[in-house]
Amino acid sequence: MSWSKIVAVSTVVLFVFGIAMIGSAVAGEKIKWQGTSVTTETKQIEVGDVEGHVLLILKQKQMYMLPSGEKRVGDAVSYMELNPKMNQFTLKGVGWVVDKDGDKVMRMHEGKPAGKDHWKGTYTYTGGTGKFEGIKGGGTWDSFSMGQGQPSFLEIVGEQEIPKQ
Repeated sequence: MSWSKIVAVSTVVLFVFGIAMIGSAVAGEKIKWQGTSVTTETKQIEVGDVEGHVLLILKQKQMYMLPSGEKRVGDAVSYMELNPKMNQFTLKGVGWVVDKDGDKVMRMHEGKPAGKDHWKGTYTYTGGTGKFEGIKGGGTWDSFSMGQGQPSFLEIVGEQEIPKQ
């Protein structure tokens, strides 16, 4: 798998996480959202222990479509560890989405490759501000690359609970 494809897929994954975090949820609401993600910055660091072992630091911009038709945008920062000699590929990071009122939802995510140009993983909400204060929940995500250097498509399924204010 090429680095650019990995970066594209990672971007999508992060985008999907952001979507899942924003909505007017009720206790234990099940969510299924879609989105897209584009990597805006990548830094590659050679680990140096074995050939090909690298860390990629990724910054992404994301756009999500809520079930209501409302669009939201977010950001994510992740790192990918790629070690082809050991057949180890992982993604971990954080992301956030800000709604039109300035209220924010934050999350952590992680994942692994699930096939050619396909990554899967999990996410967990870590906090929120304003109407999202006290948000809890998480779920799974699937990221599908649209090709080298292109945006990724995300599907998110999970649950979220937002305490009444």
